[in-house]
Amino acid sequence: MDALADVLATTGFSGVLVAQLRSRGPGWGCALEQQNTAGFHLVAEGACWLRVEGRPPLQLVPGDVVLLPRGEPHSLVGAPEAAAVPYAELEAAHPPGREGVVDLGGLGPVVRVVCGKFSYEGDATRHPVLSALPAVIHVPGMSADAELQGIIRLLIAETTRTRPGARVVAARLTDVLFVQVIRAWLELTEADAETGAGSRQRSWLTALHDPRIGAALSLVHETPEAPWTVESLAREVAMSRPAFARQFRELVGAAPLAYVSRLRVDRAARLLRETDDPVGDIGEAVGYASEFTFSRAFSRELGIAPGRYRRAARARPAA
Repeated sequence: MDALADVLATTGFSGVLVAQLRSRGPGWGCALEQQNTAGFHLVAEGACWLRVEGRPPLQLVPGDVVLLPRGEPHSLVGAPEAAAVPYAELEAAHPPGREGVVDLGGLGPVVRVVCGKFSYEGDATRHPVLSALPAVIHVPGMSADAELQGIIRLLIAETTRTRPGARVVAARLTDVLFVQVIRAWLELTEADAETGAGSRQRSWLTALHDPRIGAALSLVHETPEAPWTVESLAREVAMSRPAFARQFRELVGAAPLAYVSRLRVDRAARLLRETDDPVGDIGEAVGYASEFTFSRAFSRELGIAPGRYRRAARARPAA
């Protein structure tokens, strides 16, 4: 079982384009407040700068991708010291129209930035993927592998043309873009750890590269409802119980059974959102012996009872 794909599917993760920023010259600036979702920027033409508090300005050139997993406040500007206007004000002054382009005008070389976000269930700070990532991920287009460069070129092309279905195609490409950026970050993290240029960040994402712990994660994602114990997982990957428990915690950042519990609850949350199955049946399907033990585990993980979670989830679209 592909653990990354499973988590993204379980949390209903999907991408959507928000707008394109287009400007000319260095005097423009767009400020974005803290977002409640992950977002990204792809530089399609020209060059600009990304400003994030506590970090030096970062120059972005065509093909560069920036991912902000937890929606950090930031600014996109034409020059490092340029003033930034809140996006809402820019959008009101320059309505995007049918093509979704916020054209800021100006004189000079064209700068075009494709902006998007990702929707999913839950808080980014608790999302299994997003919470494991740094606040800002920058993937230079020139250093991206062939697959990522291909996705970048396709996304730029689809946001430039006016062919039927272009926005739908572009939105689907954002899903692929996200996975490719994560792969690029994982490879960079692995290379830095091997050369001593950086420390290995502990998360289940980086643990996927470990032959034994990665295999254990795949087993758990394939059958989270199985009666897993630390002993049975250790036996499956040919490790002693103490060594497995220690290495799992070191690499994943959580104890094995705590990870299993969170995965079961995430799987149950998806079933509560997408099916009409009784709460007790859902609890049994994800591995709990009784509705009481399921409700207790669900409330402990998400801070809300299963029934209330279902009602709240179904009320959101209507609201």
